[in-house]
Amino acid sequence: MGDERMDAIDFGLETGAWMNRPDWVLGTAGQLSFETRKGSDFWRQTHYGFERASGHALLFDVPPRFAAEITFSAKFETKYEQAGLLLWDSDAHWIKAGVEFADGQPTLAVVVTRGRSDWSMAPVVVPTDDWTIRLTATDSAVILHARVGDRWQILRVADFVVGQAARLGPMACSPESEGLSVAFRDFRIGPVPDEPLYLPR
Repeated sequence: MGDERMDAIDFGLETGAWMNRPDWVLGTAGQLSFETRKGSDFWRQTHYGFERASGHALLFDVPPRFAAEITFSAKFETKYEQAGLLLWDSDAHWIKAGVEFADGQPTLAVVVTRGRSDWSMAPVVVPTDDWTIRLTATDSAVILHARVGDRWQILRVADFVVGQAARLGPMACSPESEGLSVAFRDFRIGPVPDEPLYLPR
């Protein structure tokens, strides 16, 4: 992991709040599994013209500065199926980062929404069914990483300042399908490291 000072989040505690609770959920102290409903998504206006906040996410309070990691597994097979982390400040100010099935394969994807959404993707260099996403919120930016094999890969440095009411947690959506099953584990939150951009190899 990137930072051993991080504290584990207990999925078995009632400290998180669901956005669009899935029909099937299984939560224990260290793991969370659920399946997506059809048409679930987070998006705002750009290109498609619509606004959607129907995706599934279990969100926890976070401070304005923090670093967080989560590991998850899923079999992505249908266009736009996605899972990862959601940082939610308001319906017009949020970030989702993780894996999204696009161009016929899983890709590392980030959507940053500041009034309107934008979408960036990076190729998966090492095939895997086990993914780790890291989100670091500093005073002036949100930095996104993915762990690919045994190496951290920078995905994005976003112009985004986290508000006092922001929440963070595991997210999954299936805009054009249903029943994506995702298993999350090792969700941890801690302080921002001295060097938040280039993580230890």
